[in-house]
This record gives sequence, structure tokens and C-alpha cells, in this order.
Amino acid sequence: MSRKLSIYKRLAIILMVVLGWAALAIADRQISADVYLDKLQGMWLGEIAGNYAGRGTFDNGGNLISREGPVRRGGWDYDIGWDSFLQATQWVGDDDTNLEYLYMTELAANPNPTSASIAQAWSDHVDINRFYIANKQAGWLIEDGNIPPQTGSMQSNMHWYAIDSQITTETLGSAAPGMRQRAADLAGQFGSVSNSGYSLHAAQFYAAMYSSAAIDTDIETLVNKGLEVVPTTSRTHEVIQDVVDWYTADAADGTLDWRSTQSLLYDKYGSSGATSNNRYRIWIESTVNTGATTLALLYGEGDFKDTVEIGILAGWDTDCNAATAGGLVGMVKGYSQLPADVMAATDNYAVGSGVVGVTGPTTITGIAQTWQAVAEMQIIASGGSITGEGASRTYHLTDDDSIAPLIERPDPTGPGGLVGLVLANGGTVTPTAAVEYTDPNNDRRNLNAIIDGITDVSYNGHLPYWSDDGAMAQPAGGDFYQLDFDEDVTFTELIFYEGDIRWSNINGDPSILEPKGGYFLNLIVEVGNDGVFTEVANLRMSEELDAMAFFQEISLSFVPTVGDAIRIRGDAGGTMEFTSIVELIANGFLDSLVSGDINADRKVSLSDLTILATNYNRPDGGNWADGDLNGDGVITLADLTILATHFGYDGTGGDIPEPASALLLAFGWGAMLFRVRR
Repeated sequence: MSRKLSIYKRLAIILMVVLGWAALAIADRQISADVYLDKLQGMWLGEIAGNYAGRGTFDNGGNLISREGPVRRGGWDYDIGWDSFLQATQWVGDDDTNLEYLYMTELAANPNPTSASIAQAWSDHVDINRFYIANKQAGWLIEDGNIPPQTGSMQSNMHWYAIDSQITTETLGSAAPGMRQRAADLAGQFGSVSNSGYSLHAAQFYAAMYSSAAIDTDIETLVNKGLEVVPTTSRTHEVIQDVVDWYTADAADGTLDWRSTQSLLYDKYGSSGATSNNRYRIWIESTVNTGATTLALLYGEGDFKDTVEIGILAGWDTDCNAATAGGLVGMVKGYSQLPADVMAATDNYAVGSGVVGVTGPTTITGIAQTWQAVAEMQIIASGGSITGEGASRTYHLTDDDSIAPLIERPDPTGPGGLVGLVLANGGTVTPTAAVEYTDPNNDRRNLNAIIDGITDVSYNGHLPYWSDDGAMAQPAGGDFYQLDFDEDVTFTELIFYEGDIRWSNINGDPSILEPKGGYFLNLIVEVGNDGVFTEVANLRMSEELDAMAFFQEISLSFVPTVGDAIRIRGDAGGTMEFTSIVELIANGFLDSLVSGDINADRKVSLSDLTILATNYNRPDGGNWADGDLNGDGVITLADLTILATHFGYDGTGGDIPEPASALLLAFGWGAMLFRVRR
């Protein structure tokens, strides 16, 4: 009996230790409801106050100076003028807060919304005349019956690279306290309305920081935790890591100078003369504003006003960056720890005219309470729990705050297809074009980039090549892109990776207002032999050209043709008549190919006949490798006739004479009939 008690005691001790450690772990992942409500109130007020501060600032004479857009190396020196807007009787939202207010009400009604329901919310409540850039394009796409993520894809939304998603979803992170993956997922889902690729990664970075701010209060920790949700191959990761590294190096000197880091940001990412291949687009793009916001957070060191002011004076989209940074610091501090004059500002909030027909709270306090209810639903849905009642209740989060494996898209190490094969064998391939520029420091003017192997620019931020020469008319004969080889090869296919368009009006509808250019109206493929070009036979395109579908990937297959050059050629569209291209891939064989050598083993034999017979009359057509030797899209008796004509070729000759080819034809025809009857 005593021995049994001893065992029970030991088990009890072990259980108490385990429970004790578990309690400590849970304590690290729990939040008091009243503390979190204070954080949410501070977040929303910080977001709005930062937004107002960035909408305009005042010089010493009291004159309003717009801060959106203008930027200079080293930033600006103007006074922010807090008193001018903290005395307002009502905060009025704009594109920095209106959509998040709408998304809050959607999540309150359904913690797991669908893309269709988000699109419906836009249809019901968003006045696209009051929104701009990628959001405006998304609004038109939704009107046409599209839903996310198509509405924010680089194929449909000409401003997919812009700042929109990261300024309209960051507060969604507060709906997933301490749950970065859920925060990133929410930002990704709602943000895909308007954006994709690296710009959507910026939205997820912001949301993950807001999520972590429920527990963590150190800004550097928050930036690093946010960065963990961003693919390392993303341009967004690159700019954030650069700013972190510059800040770290600056801090090592014992003094902090945000202007020196802003200058580095400006030089690499933020000007038309940037050192990073001239990839800066415009002041409302995602990358440079993500960098400026990260800079403001790090150099602000958790001080609300300092953070907001740096976010404004650094330049670019000042009200957006200041709103995001201000909201995060407000979340860290909580309403009760904001500066006295900010805390004393009006509690009244009005949704701007961009969002209509939404019923919800009209005070910052009420909005914070709704966000709290939304967060509680997300906590429960994610496996957490809530104990206690009223203001004293406690949120218990799951122990797991891990991030799902990130989808990475590294750049290839070199070109594919025939270009890669020729280069690997010591040969040369030279791209030429109707309009040629070869500046290695400017993507738009680097023709060599069309054979670098990069076909996807959604992560790396590379810009497509443009044939824009400033003239209103294209070269005689149309625009073309050509690959010149130093040896004869057999071409079987070209894959054209189209680029983007150049808009006529940044907020215009490209389906109504003709773009300046960037696309072909028609296409043919020509193969060259010693400078003489001939159009290929039986050209088939995987999809039709569409001026309103950007970054199309079009396969152009045809009858195998021998030559030393190949090109696409067509009429350029747009008012400026130019085209754009990411990559041109030629597929085929290094040696001239004998008709009938389906498996490319330099022989026409029974192996080739077997391949042809196996694929005979297949419903989805076929290509050379399947036995479609004449390139007409089907595998029929005509292809067998071609094979029979050259049967017996062994690399040196040996085509069999009649009547043997006729016998082979009969044999092959019989084999295929047997296959069909089976």
C-alpha cells in the first residue's frame, strides 16, 4: 500500500511539473481582453491620426503643403502641424481606412469569407469613383463579373505592383492576435482584390506585424516576425532586409540618422536613376513605400509622433506610410499610452464617401469593440479559448505561431530551350529586335534580358523590355523580337512571354482609354536562313492575343523548320505603337531533324512508328514529340506518310525505296486500325 502511494505521489509530482510548464507556456500566449481593447483603440486612432498627419503638412507660415508624392534624397524638413488636425470634430476616412472598415463588418458577419463574398461586398458597398490605382482597376474588373484573386492578378490588373493592398489590410492582423499565419492569410485573401506577387507580400508583412503586436512590444522584433511571412525570393523581402541592415549598421555607430538610410533607400529603390536596374515605377508603388514604412518604424523606436513624422518626411505615399506605421505603434502602446493630445482627439469617425451603405459603429471606441468581437471569433476558430466574463476575460491562444512553408520563386540560373542548349555547347545566341537597346542597368532597355531564363516577374520586380522609342509609329514591317543562332537548328515551337502595358492615364480604364502601348495586335513566326526569313507552316497559338490580358504566355507551335534564326513579328498596339516582352524561348533540336524522327535519336525507325501509332487520332491533338509531323494539330495518315517516306534513315541516309515504303504504310495503317478497334 505504501509503495502504491509512493508511485501515486511521484506521478502527481510529475503531473504538477508538466502542468506547471504548460501553464507557463499558456501564460506567454494569453491576452487580457481589456488590455487588447485598449490596443485596438490605440491602433485605430493611431492609423487615423497618422493618415491625417500625412495628408498634408504646414510650413512655418501656416500654408498647407501636400506631402503625397514629392520625394527627395534625404527626405524633407517641414513641420507636421499636429494641432491643425487633432482639433477636428470628426475623423473622416479615406482609402487608408474605409476598406478596412468594410472588411471589419464582413469578418464580423462571417469569420471565413469567400472570394465571391468579398467581391459581392465590393459590388454592394464600394464606389470605385472614390478609389484609385489598383483598387479602381479591381472595381471595374468586379463590375465585369470577376472575383479575387483574378481582380488583383498581374494578368488582369495593370497596377498589381502598387501600394493598394498593403494600405487596406494591415489592420486585419489585429483580428488574428498572435496568429501570424492567419493574419497573413486574411491579408492575402482581402488584398488579392487589388494586388498579387511581391506587393501582396507587403500586405502580409504588415498584417503579421499587427498580429504580433498583440503580444510583442519591441519594434525590431515585430519587423523580424513580419519578415518571416515574406518569401525570401520576393522583392518585398529584399527591401525590408536592406532597410533592417542599413538601420543595424547605422545603430552600430551609436547614433541614428534616418535621413542617411532614406538616401540609401532612394538610391536603390526610389528614383528613376536607381542603381537596381531602374526598377522604380512611380511613387505609389509597393516596394519603396514598404521600405519607407519599415524605416519609420525602426527609427521611430516606438515613439508615436517620431514614427509618424519620419514616415511623412521620408516621402513617397506619405499618408499611407504614416497611417500604417502609426497604427502599429498605436497597437503596441495602446490608446492609454499615446501622447496626451492624440489621446484627447475626437472619438468620432465617419466612413468616407468611397464606402456606402455599411452599417457599423461611428466612434473609434465602437470600432475597436467590433474589431475585438472579430478577433474573438478568429481566436476560437483557430483553436484558442476565452475564459472569464466581461472586461476581465482572458484570451488563450494556441501555442503554435508557426508559419506555413513559403512559396518561393527563385530566378532560374540561365535560359532554357534551344538557347540554353546552344550556350551549354559553347555556341552563341544573340537577341535582336526592331527597336534595340542594350543597357544592362535598365530592364526596360536591356534586350539581352529576353534570353536570361526569367519568365516570371511577380516576385523579383524585374520590368519587361519595351520597344518604346518615343516615336508615334512602329518600324516598317511591324515590331519583332528575334533570336540569332551561330548554327543551324530545328525549331518546333516559340514561347512568347508578354510584358505589361504603358497606360495613358494612371486611373483610366484601359478597355476604354487606349493604352500607349506594350502589346501586339497580331503575330506570325518566321524562321531565317542566312538572312532570308520565311513564315512557318501550320502555326498554332495556345491562346489568342488579348490587349487587356497582360503578361500572356503564348506557345506558338508549327511544322519543324530548320534555320539559324527565328522571330515573332506583328503589328504593335497602342497610341505609341510599341510592344513589351519578358522572355522568348525557342524549342526544338540542335541538329537539323529528319521528318519522321519523332524521338530525335537521329533515326527513323520502328520506335518512331510506335509513338505515332500510340497517339494516332488522339482527341487533344498532339505535337512533334507525339507524332504530329506536319503540324496540323492532329495525328493522322498524313503523318504516317511522312514517316514512311524517310523510314530507315540512320543518320547517314538510307531512306527505303518503293515499294517497301508502301508496305510500311500498310503495316502502320493496320496497326492503328487495330489500336482503334481495341
